[in-house]
Parts: sequence; C-alpha cells; structure tokens
Amino acid sequence: MISTKKTKIIATIGPSSDQEKMLEKFISAGMDGARLNFSHGSHQEHGNVINLIRKLEKKLNRHIAVIADIQGPKIRIGNLPETGIEVRVGQEIVIDTGTREFYENRIPLPSLLFRDGTKEGHLVFIDDGTLQVKITNKRAGIFKAVVLKGGVLFSKKGVNVPSLEINSSILNAKDKSDIEFSIKSDVDYIALSFLRNAKDLKEAKKFVGKSKVKIIAKIERHEALLNINEIIDEADVVMIARGDLGIETPLWELPIRQKEIINSVKRKMKPSIVATQMLDSMIRNPTPTRAEVSDVSNAVFDSADTVMLSGETALGKYPFESVEMMRKILEATDDHQESLHENLKKNSGITTELCIANSTAHIVEMSGARAIIIKAEDETLAKTISHFRPKAMIIAATKDPKIARKLSLVWGVTPLVIKDKNLIKMATKDLIKSGAVKKGDKIVCVYSANSITTEVI
Repeated sequence: MISTKKTKIIATIGPSSDQEKMLEKFISAGMDGARLNFSHGSHQEHGNVINLIRKLEKKLNRHIAVIADIQGPKIRIGNLPETGIEVRVGQEIVIDTGTREFYENRIPLPSLLFRDGTKEGHLVFIDDGTLQVKITNKRAGIFKAVVLKGGVLFSKKGVNVPSLEINSSILNAKDKSDIEFSIKSDVDYIALSFLRNAKDLKEAKKFVGKSKVKIIAKIERHEALLNINEIIDEADVVMIARGDLGIETPLWELPIRQKEIINSVKRKMKPSIVATQMLDSMIRNPTPTRAEVSDVSNAVFDSADTVMLSGETALGKYPFESVEMMRKILEATDDHQESLHENLKKNSGITTELCIANSTAHIVEMSGARAIIIKAEDETLAKTISHFRPKAMIIAATKDPKIARKLSLVWGVTPLVIKDKNLIKMATKDLIKSGAVKKGDKIVCVYSANSITTEVI
C-alpha cells in the first residue's frame, strides 16, 4: 500500500482501541506506529495487541512499528475513591508516601523518589498541571501542602516536581521486566521516559544488549534540555513529549523548545516525534479545535517525522476519527515543506550516504522524478534521503520485515518487503500496479551508497 502522506502517525493503544476491528480501522486510516503505554496494562494485554497488529499487517499489507513506552521514574498518585477527591484553592492537604491507599483524608503517593527528593517550598504539579500544590512541611515521608490550583484528583494521575533531583538508576525493576518482555515480543522501538543525559541512554542500551530494538529518547525533563546534544547523539529517535516538558519548562517557551529540538535532531539525520495533546479535544468531541489543527500543521512545518496521538486514541470517544483527522491534516500540509539542500562542504561529518542522499534529492528536483526506490539493506540510506525532504515518494525495498517496520516512522518513506532478489525491479512493478507511477514517469533508483541511476518507466 503506497501512502499519500509523508509525515507519520503513531496512535497510542488503550481501552478505546485494543480490539481487532478498531486496530484494522486505524491501519487503514493511516496509522504507521502503535504505542503501548507500559504505565498501564499487563504484559498479557500488551502481548495480545502486538499479536493483533502482526496479524493485521499481513492482512492489509502494511508494516507497523510497535513502540513500547517504558514508564521510567514516573511519580503517580495511589488509589483514591472512584469519584475522586476534590481539593480547593487555599486548602491544606496531606500527602503520604508510605501508602498506596486513601485513608483519613491522606492522599497516597507511593514513591521513594518523591519522598527523598521533594523539599519544603517545592511546587508540585498533578495531572499535567491541572492541579498545583506547594509543599509547606515534610516529616518522615508525610508532606503537608497548600493547594494553589484546585480541582478533582483521581487515582494514578501523574505528578511532576520540576525541582526534584533524581539520583537513582533510570531503570527500576518494573522497567527492566517490561523491556525484557518487549524484546521477547519483538517490538521495534523502546521509548525511554524521564531520561536526564546520555548516560541514561547508554544504561538502557547496555540492558537491551544485542537486541536490534531501537531506542526513542523522550525529552520531558529540564535536565534533558540541558544535555540535549549528547542525548541526540546517543538516541536512535527523539520524542518531544510536551505534556511533562510543558511543566518542567515554562509553558510559553514550549513552542521554541519544540523547534530547537527538532532542528538539532534534523542536523544529526535522525527522526523526531512530536507528542501530547495534538488533538486533545477529540477525546470528547468528534472534531478538533482550529488551534489543534494549526498545532499539528506547525509540527509538519517544523519538519517532525512523526506526530503522536495519546489519549485521543487510547481513551477517547472518537479514536478512529482522531486518526482519520490527523491523516487529513498531514495530507493537506505535507507538500508545503521545503526541500532541503545543504552545502556539504560545511558539514564536517561527510559520509558517502550523505552525498548520495543529497544528490538524489537534487536529481528529483531537476528531473521531476515521481519516485525514489531504494535497495534498503538497513535503515541508514532511506533515513538519510528522507532528511532532504525530496518531493518524490520514497520507496524502501527490503527483504527484512523488521527493517520495514522501523522505517515506518521515517518521514516520507514507504517500506516494501520483497522476497525476490531483484528488489528495485519488483518494487517498480508494485508501483506501476498500484497506479502510483505510470508509463513515461521518471524514477530514481538507489542501489547502494555508491550506485544511483535515473530511469524512465
């Protein structure tokens, strides 16, 4: 199946979308990657979703990247009454880090990180900043706080303390168990949450070992912003996770941070993902706000490879409509990106792949070629060609389904798994059969980092 959009879509899978019929609708509507949030759900539940996706890949002739999003040192509220707890501005509340259950009006917060790292005077943001409190007293794991921004608090909501120092390992026992399960389940990417520096990525890679799974670095903490260049160097993909990042950094600076991170990732020839609240109102409504449509489009203009839906598809009332709307926005916006042409003499990291990719984009622009077909023995050449944002469709022909799935998140790349040894020839036949190209069209064929030709069909 040849996609008409170039920016890719990740959908988070949850109770609203974990059944076969809905997953099939997602894939048909344009989902390229499926995110499994390991902060919720059991291994069995996640395994069932992975099996369904692999089954549907064969049925629909698509290649879907599966992302295991590992919880990391996330702090969450414990168990509260089902109706929640109302807290009012000016009210004094008690937070107990030694219990998981609500009792005697004490809010449970079972976290050693919070207990050891939070101090008097610290601001605490709950549920993506919907509620805010200030710590006024700390004693033996019991905290008193005054409510600065009130509302209804529910179980398991996330907690952020921007001033919190995390000195422990980035991976706890649950994270390691989740990673081991993910590798055995043959996921394509592992997303690492709340990392601080390149050392955290190296620790995760060491634990992953010889597995070929790729690591997504989620930028959520202020400390990660301070170490952004070393993180990009070590990561395979970088995600701008705007929910927590919008708390850890001033909210009004978030658009600037997004642009800066994407530009830095782009210079390193790596894919980027923009995530969180992209079509948030569609959790409740069948259409997005105009501001949300503009937000998605601006991520495309910023040159993000992928945009991600979270609660919209995991918990929302309109999961399919959210994927479909995202696809429509991307299709309308994609062609308004500018192709990139760099002065390679100024680039100190010149590689053969870089020269071939730059030449390919230039040939497409000069010749008006309709398609680029790449013999993809790994992901490198396709990702490098994608970096230059050529106007032609990019087809990555490979024998390996794992390579195809990883390339599913790379801007503009449509992966094709072909068993015939003549990958370019068979990919060309597939393009003609699908109607994507026709007789008289020009195509650019990239056989390797040393061989490129232009042909007329």
